[in-house]
Amino acid sequence: MKVLFLARQLNIGGAERQLVTLANDLATRGHEIVIATYYPGGALAKKLDPKRVRLISLEKRSRWDLVTLFVKTLKVVREEQPTVLHGWMYTQNVVATLAKLFNPRIKLIWCVRSSNLESALDWAERLAVWLQAKLSRFADRVVVNSLAGLEQAVSDGLPRRKMLFIPNGIDTNIFYPNDNERKRVRAEWGIGEGQKVIGNVARFDPIKNHPLFLKAAARIAAQCPDVRFVCAGHGEASYLEQLKEQTRALGIEDRVLWLQARSDVRGLYNAIDVFCSSSLSEGFPNVIGEAMACGRQCVVTDVGDSALVVGETGIVVPSDDAEKLAAGLLEKLALETLNLRARQRILENFTVAQLGDKTENVLLQCVGRGDSRRAAPDLGRAEKVGPQVDA
Repeated sequence: MKVLFLARQLNIGGAERQLVTLANDLATRGHEIVIATYYPGGALAKKLDPKRVRLISLEKRSRWDLVTLFVKTLKVVREEQPTVLHGWMYTQNVVATLAKLFNPRIKLIWCVRSSNLESALDWAERLAVWLQAKLSRFADRVVVNSLAGLEQAVSDGLPRRKMLFIPNGIDTNIFYPNDNERKRVRAEWGIGEGQKVIGNVARFDPIKNHPLFLKAAARIAAQCPDVRFVCAGHGEASYLEQLKEQTRALGIEDRVLWLQARSDVRGLYNAIDVFCSSSLSEGFPNVIGEAMACGRQCVVTDVGDSALVVGETGIVVPSDDAEKLAAGLLEKLALETLNLRARQRILENFTVAQLGDKTENVLLQCVGRGDSRRAAPDLGRAEKVGPQVDA
């Protein structure tokens, strides 16, 4: 089949990394894959297989350049004539649907990749979510990458009968334990092998809840003078400065290392001892799966599918309790750094091959040649600090 993905951009981000991973995998299966992005470039564009995946830029000039965007999208769809047009998140789902109305023979798949984001969206984004619900009858299938996202989409008005749960795939050939990289990166940071490091990889955005992480870090720093903290991400410089000001107020400025996100983060995961996700909201958090694939101990907040991902290999805490987060991190710091159970969980449940198999089946369903069964594996329960709830 020929599949045309419609995406906003290919800058560093979880949704973008998954698109690149999926596009490369489907291309190796013999499908013709094209990605049309609103904006050109992006660090992850270099990760696409240039021999198998074509990348087209729609050259969107600004956020409000909507008429030109639609005209260019319609032109690309008409020229490419894909078997399946695949929107990648809500605004792209809306634009893809409008293009399908002019090309009714093309099958349409949507992708929903977030949950509980209403408080973080501006009015234009909330309008796109509302339009998505109103246009959902035109979608042939709606793929959701998290169970939390599925329930949120249903509450937003999307039809449950069209939804299929396909969790993200972690490339375990890219993310794996590597002691040489651990030593190299820690040397770059000026951190000795005997020191413990807790890491947080997330964009610098209020929804990622760095203040909670820093409050927990201050509690740990008061008890463990040798523990260091690493925060890697990207975002608004003004918000990053607010976070740095918080470290000064907490008295841990010299204990926290701030790093800009980069496309190759395997060395970072290997350099830390415990990975922490402190988010207020998640769908399927790629960073947790990547850290697990690298054999890291993980402590995560109980949002989205975070608990589902870590299962019994990690610790799950409330998203508003710095004391419990600190306790969970200290518990994991006391264990051996290498957590092979975490890597095994990724190998059993969240691989690129599984992502490709399930997505290919959805594509085949759309053209009437697939297995219509919808199955989600039993991924078990997660270890908790605090009230016990089902994963």
